[in-house]
Formats: sequence, structure tokens, C-alpha cells
Amino acid sequence: MPAKDDHTDRVFCGTIVHSTKSDPLEIRENAILGVKRGKVLFLDGKDRLQQRLREHELDTECLVNLTPRQFVMPGLVDCHIHSPQLAITALGTDKGLLDWLTTYTYPAEARFADHDFAHQAHHKTVRRTLRGGTTLASYYSTIHTDTTLLLCQAADELGQRALVGKVNMDLIAPEFYRETTQQSVAETERFLDEVLSYKSGLVTPVITPRFAPSCTLPLMTKLGEIAKERNIPIQTHLSETVEEIETVMKLHPGHQSYTEVYDAAGLLGPKTILGHCIHLSDKEIDTLKSRDCGLVHCACSNNTLRSGVMDIRRLMDRGLKLGLGTDMAGGYTTSMLASIRHSVDVSNMCAIHSHNKQRQNGEHQQASNHTTDGSPPYRPLTMAEAFRLATLDGSSVLGQNCGNFEPGREFDGLLIDPEVKDSPLDLFDFDTPDDVVQKFLYTGDDRNISKVYVQGREVVSRTE
Repeated sequence: MPAKDDHTDRVFCGTIVHSTKSDPLEIRENAILGVKRGKVLFLDGKDRLQQRLREHELDTECLVNLTPRQFVMPGLVDCHIHSPQLAITALGTDKGLLDWLTTYTYPAEARFADHDFAHQAHHKTVRRTLRGGTTLASYYSTIHTDTTLLLCQAADELGQRALVGKVNMDLIAPEFYRETTQQSVAETERFLDEVLSYKSGLVTPVITPRFAPSCTLPLMTKLGEIAKERNIPIQTHLSETVEEIETVMKLHPGHQSYTEVYDAAGLLGPKTILGHCIHLSDKEIDTLKSRDCGLVHCACSNNTLRSGVMDIRRLMDRGLKLGLGTDMAGGYTTSMLASIRHSVDVSNMCAIHSHNKQRQNGEHQQASNHTTDGSPPYRPLTMAEAFRLATLDGSSVLGQNCGNFEPGREFDGLLIDPEVKDSPLDLFDFDTPDDVVQKFLYTGDDRNISKVYVQGREVVSRTE
């Protein structure tokens, strides 16, 4: 059932923080942000408040005056998360990916054949992610159509923007958690019909072959055809571990790479969302770039399961569409703030490795802007860039018109209060707005998220 249409017009007055294509972290003091019928009307200076109110026939009762340390920022975007894995979060981190799937994941997901359990579990996931500031998420569910529909309903009822996928698996999987090819195709069609009939403004169905080791080529090819015919996005995993890649090459002979398997099946395109993408060759990157696919950096999961180190700077420099994901429960947290931090940490490690390698090769030159081969030194991901990846860029990867406060975009936002009673931030009188934002991004958590808005609706309030 679609969420109730209870949009409230608002004009936020104070510090507004967001990203643009040219500026990864724009902090505007003494600003006004107008929202009407769930969309951004204007972002302007406070000196134009009365003019803007008259232009848009807004009453002063819609004003939301922020305190000097509060600010409004876009909602966070989780481009890769497994709703049914909440119950196994932080379990089995001593195992690698494929062992972890067999030991923990498949048994946990099989429980979602139970309607009552699935209803409770999916609602827990959506509540948890919303409370942490995730206003848009791309969810993997399970192979069960009926209980995957419960995840769609949970997002709709609780007010979260979501892509939701019924998982497809007809190859390597335990007997208790596997479909036939025919069942998988038929249930995917039924799932799409059901979700599209909701006419929800929040939930989008996404075709979800789990990954190439668990899907036959005929199944993946048929799913690619359905996606093209019905203009539906696709999400899956790609090149998460070396062992996984070796398995794919054995299961799908005749292809030069993991990426080529998906390309042959017709799964790659502008609406494709690919999780992990750690171990890519230059040729694979060229293919993904030419297909305009979206790639998702899941730093916490990559580290936790020791899958590998994704060099996000390499992909950014190649101009690929990129976002961030928690990959809960390969990742041990649902927090996109944690994903921002993990992504910066991993990139810093790449920078250290690159620097050490240059020293070993005798390329270290003090006060030089270039290495001896003429290439610039490695540039680690900045916190500002990670912020944009988790908001504006993530929205682009998922094909949604939100992620910043440009007029005309859907208003998904967070009201951040760094000075709540139990705040994890330590602030001082001399802190600038830039200092406060940085401290929140590095050390803040859900206690600082005072309110959450999706499509202009207040869906979470800390005072509740």
C-alpha cells in the first residue's frame, strides 16, 4: 500500500550542506532551502527569504529555523544491501565469501519462506537503515516472491525510497535454497507485476541474479531480456573475490572474463548496478564504462571478508559511475556514515601502498608533483568526495532524482543536530561550520540525526 500523501511545505533557514557536480561538499551558511510537495523549490541566501516566500506563496508557518550548529544535508544512499541478512550481521567474519555464504547466508535467507518471520525481519531492516539516515537503498531480498513483496511493503509503509529485488538462483546453491530456471523466470515476472501494480512513488523493482556462480547462462540471458523489454534496473555482484572469479570461469567456459559473462547475457547497461568490482582488468573497466554501468564500493564488506581492496581512485579516474554500499551483512553495519569512513580508510591504504611502492622503485622525490615516470602521485579519496559518493553519486547509480538540493529534485534530507544531549561529537566555540560538518562525518552517528525526510515527508523524528 503506498505511503500516505502527507507532504508538508518547509523552508529550512540556516546551514545547508550538499554536493554538486563541481563541488563535492558545498557548505552554505545563512541559506534557505524551500521544499514544496516533496520537491526542492529553491536553495538561496537568507537575504532573499521574503522574496522567495512571496514567489511561491509560502506562509511563514512553514519556516524551520535551524540552530547555529544544526544543518540539513541530503539523505544517504546505500547502493548495495541485503535485507534478509540483518540477523547474521557480524557473524562468521573468520570465513571467506563463498564459505560464509554456505555456512551463514543461505540458511538465514531460507528462513524467509516464513511469512511472519519475514514481515518482522524486513521491517527491522528498513527501520534500522532509516534511523541511520539511509533514505534510499537498493535491497537484495531472497528467492521468495511473496516475502520479498513484504520488503516492498515495509519500505512503502515506513517511508523509505527503495529498489527491491527478488533474488534469482538456479545453479550453485543448497537444495533447500535453489530454484529451477523456469521457476526463477516465472516468479521474477510475477514479482515485477505485483510491485508495478502498487503504483508506489517509493519502491522500484530491480531484477536480481545473485551472481554468476549461482545462475545459469540461460537464466541470466532471460533476465536480461525481461529487463530490456520492461525497462527494469538490474543488480548483481561482480568480481568480489579471486576464488569467485575462478569459479565463474569454470562454470561459464568460453568467456575471457567475469564481466564478459554478464555482457554475453545482456545484463550490462545504464540501469545495471554492480556490487564490489574489486578485481577488474583494464579491459573489463572499458566494457563497464562503454555500457554506462553503475559500480558500488562496499569497503566494509571487502575488508571484513578479506575479499580484496578496491582502488576507487582508479575507477573514478576512468570516469565510471560510482556509489557506496554497506553490503550488510558481508559488511557488519547498516550505517552509510560508516561506509563513508571505510571508503576513505581503504583509499588511504591504497595511497600508502602506492607511496611505498614508489619508494621501493626509487621514484620518491621530495617536493615533486610527479613520480619519475611522469605520472602524478596517488590521490586518496577525500572525505568530501566520499560524501558525494554517498549522496548525489549514489542517487545517479540507482537512477533516482534525489541526492542533492538542486531545484526540481525530490527532497530526501536529514536534519543534523551535532549538539544533542548524548552527542558523540566534541565541539568547541571556535569550530567553524566546516569543522562541524567534518566532525559529524567522521564521528557522528544516528543520535545526531534529528529528523529524516523522504519525498518531503518527515519519516523519522528523534523526539518520537
